[in-house]
Amino acid sequence: MNISELFGKKIVSTQGKVGYIISVYGGAGRVECLLCADAEENEFTVDVKNIVSLGEKVIYEDRESAIKSAKPLRLGRAVFDEKGIYIGDVEDYIFAKDKPLKAKIGKKNYPAEGLVCGDVVIVKNTKRLKSDVLKNGKVIIKKGTSVTSEVLLKARENGEYVQTNLKSI
Repeated sequence: MNISELFGKKIVSTQGKVGYIISVYGGAGRVECLLCADAEENEFTVDVKNIVSLGEKVIYEDRESAIKSAKPLRLGRAVFDEKGIYIGDVEDYIFAKDKPLKAKIGKKNYPAEGLVCGDVVIVKNTKRLKSDVLKNGKVIIKKGTSVTSEVLLKARENGEYVQTNLKSI
């Protein structure tokens, strides 16, 4: 595609923001970002890494909105369970790629999907397996594992969804 084909082209975000391309910025031998404007002539930039597709219109992932709505994951915040009982303080978060998996609170790790973060952190009651989930004598899910959507998916794939739910009661 020629750069000249981008000028004036309609650009739409995955969040519904609409505008058109004013200019293309480059550096270090590559295109870096697009300068765009919306209907009210408010300018915004789009990193080329966020472009999903180029065609009649340019579609991009609106990372700016995601960044503005993000909340800080602060260490040292007080942690309470749903009953209001103090558990400890957040010591660390464990990540894989860009997704938080667990929060280390005291000597325990809690699944990140079960946390509600604000001025304090609330740990939703998460079910844990009370015994190993077995299939043909082989352990497929270990005792003590939190019953998350990923664990239930793994159980379903192995045909042990019901056993997994029963062992968490």
